[in-house]
Amino acid sequence: MKISDLMNVIEPADLVHMSMSSDKKWLALCVNGELVDKKSNGVSMAVAGTTQWVCNLYTGEAFPIAPAAKSSWAGVWSPEGKTLAFFADIGGTARLWLWDSTNHSLHLAADLIVRPFFGFEKPIWTKDGKQIIIKTMPDTPINENDFYSNWEKSESHTKLPQQVKVFDTGDISDREVIEDLNNWADRYRADIRMISVESQRVTTLCKGLRPVGMKLSTDGNYLAFTHCLGEENRNTQQNIFELWICPLNPSDTTEVKCVSSKIHMMYGVSFSWGNDNTSIYYTTSGPLSDGGLWVANTITNTNELLFQDKTNHLGHDFESPKVTSNDDVVMIAGGKLWYYRSTSGSLNHFSLSEGRIIVAGFPITKDNQIVVQTHEPLEVRDGFWNIDCVTGVANQILEEPKGHLPWFEGGAAYCDHMTETIAYLFQDADLPPTIRVFDAASKSSTDVTLSKLETDTFGSSEIIRWKGEHQELRGALLLPKDSKGLVPAIIRVYPGSMQSNNVRLFGMSPSMCDNHQIFASHGYAVFSPDLPMKRTHEPAEEITKMIADAYEALIKHTNIDSERIGIIGHSFGGYSTLVAITKLPHFKAAIVSSGIGNLISYYTQFDINSNLNYGSIEDGQFNIGATLWEERERYIRNSPLFEFHKIQTPVLITQGTRDHLCYAEAGPIFSSLNRLNKTAQLVLYDDEEHYQGTWRRENLEDYYERVLKWLDKYL
Repeated sequence: MKISDLMNVIEPADLVHMSMSSDKKWLALCVNGELVDKKSNGVSMAVAGTTQWVCNLYTGEAFPIAPAAKSSWAGVWSPEGKTLAFFADIGGTARLWLWDSTNHSLHLAADLIVRPFFGFEKPIWTKDGKQIIIKTMPDTPINENDFYSNWEKSESHTKLPQQVKVFDTGDISDREVIEDLNNWADRYRADIRMISVESQRVTTLCKGLRPVGMKLSTDGNYLAFTHCLGEENRNTQQNIFELWICPLNPSDTTEVKCVSSKIHMMYGVSFSWGNDNTSIYYTTSGPLSDGGLWVANTITNTNELLFQDKTNHLGHDFESPKVTSNDDVVMIAGGKLWYYRSTSGSLNHFSLSEGRIIVAGFPITKDNQIVVQTHEPLEVRDGFWNIDCVTGVANQILEEPKGHLPWFEGGAAYCDHMTETIAYLFQDADLPPTIRVFDAASKSSTDVTLSKLETDTFGSSEIIRWKGEHQELRGALLLPKDSKGLVPAIIRVYPGSMQSNNVRLFGMSPSMCDNHQIFASHGYAVFSPDLPMKRTHEPAEEITKMIADAYEALIKHTNIDSERIGIIGHSFGGYSTLVAITKLPHFKAAIVSSGIGNLISYYTQFDINSNLNYGSIEDGQFNIGATLWEERERYIRNSPLFEFHKIQTPVLITQGTRDHLCYAEAGPIFSSLNRLNKTAQLVLYDDEEHYQGTWRRENLEDYYERVLKWLDKYL
């Protein structure tokens, strides 16, 4: 298999929701496209290079609708189902465009620069389909450092004056988050405007805030939105928001106002309007959140905690509370469907049979039914179920040994007009993402193939199980096609991640840049084990034990050559790879991508474009649990650099030179191995960032060619 083949796989864009037309004829989906090498005004780093597609669900024809754009995304159908509103940078600036499904024509909705950040920040049609609400570029100067990618200097619409940069220690730890122009939350700063589809008349609804999630009231007369304040405390990674409302009718005397303050959320979208159009229900999420269900009253500006306890955290980053016709509230969290009864104040949960996990849910129907997406972990089967929110009776719609993405990741859409229809992306280790349209009444389906690939060289996946110290663990194994005899294998490591969940994803990876079919087609097995962290403040010891156990489980497989095992890891996985090869003699080749070798240097690294690393070391992924000056020996003990003299494994080190997370680590790793006369190679990629998914195509292809040559030489 050629590396270039993988680059042409059609895969869904991250967190850009699908949209199905009300007549069930059209599906709008957004896919990843070519990485852009030049910024467009209004296109954030989160959506750069995405491409808006539509699929005719009757004919199976799928195609992009804005070929002149470098980035297009966020398509949503009008209420009558004929017109798609979406964002596109046709002409080099992102604006709102309309695509007519009846004649495939495209026209500009308004000559305004749009400014959503995430792909899920879509245009909002009013109930009558006559107006569209969007986020637009503000008129006042804004800092663009965290809106655009760092790989090219930002050309913002208004340039800020050059300044001498001064950093004080008090400034670094106690910086105000609300008015600071340099705060990362300014990536959300935008004005909210409403555009008339027919006349293109523009109405400004709100200015000067940082709106993220936006939702219409049940009657369509009001807009609720979250305003991001930033982190509650530095290094906590806990975002806080305010909840605001504004009227859409110019004659309405209701003021644009804040109705709730200091709400703990991660992305500002876990809220919904009640049936009375004055209540807004929300759940909290994040490391400092209470996980409770709250309600804000937009008339009195008061908030009430409806339910909260320490054992049942109701928070979800993307799922909102869903209000039934009798004003009860349904939530999806922790793999369960929770039901809050407004009359009694009690909370119950509905569980599905045989350990099935509820992953996501669509809007509740008028008869209080909800279609949910499910995951059965034992045999790794994904599906859809229908649950009656009043009785709890659940009926299976479909289930299959394939991988499904939840709707909020851009993986599914649902329409219950007349009959239930589900459009979703399904995939497997040897199957690229494919659209399936399923009719619940007839149980019939049609498939739409997006990627044109030769599948003759694709390997197949299976699950390996073994006993961990406190639980049964699993690993996803990808074997080369028609494996006979013993084959070499690569262990992909990323502690803290349950990688076996990727067994049904194409190439056993959520991203094409990590697609493991490239290895399988060259004769290598790939093993992605579960590596849960216990957070003992001794990460190196934990990592060594877990990787050693995974290695022992792998070599018991009849097709694996125990004398030819390699190891690969990126970022925290790169750190873990270095830990493993200093402690374990098993590995004949290692690839370290954007890794960390010295916790002391990483802990004290300073870069003006990056957050400081204190939080990730003390309490985050590394979880050392103390400062360097409190536990100096612990930092040394958990830094693989100090045991590099024990390494016998040839190490390939790769690094992007514009990686603001750990760019300073690759050089010392290589120079230390060089001084110790170890076999190592350092490859630097100019102007590339931390994650290969953001790299230029030619550099990603070069990376894989070098990795394969390294494996061929040493395995």
